[in-house]
Amino acid sequence: MISRLFFTPRRRVAAVLTVMAAVVAFGSWALWPVYDSSCVVYSGGYIPMNAPKAEAGAAMQQAYDKALADGACGPKRARFHSWTQ
Repeated sequence: MISRLFFTPRRRVAAVLTVMAAVVAFGSWALWPVYDSSCVVYSGGYIPMNAPKAEAGAAMQQAYDKALADGACGPKRARFHSWTQ
């Protein structure tokens, strides 16, 4: 049954590309740095709902940078790290 699935070259290429896309997607998700889960930062400022995404992102980054400088939050870390530290 499986051998007939990969019988044609087009199906083999499609299967290989699908597996490669899944590996790349999982790899990028696993390597993306994340914030410490104990740190929740609110900007404390007024941002209109229809504000551009860049403006809202800049306000959140500024609030995170301030919390990081104050020692309230830790820096970004790898998604998978040693939990014993």
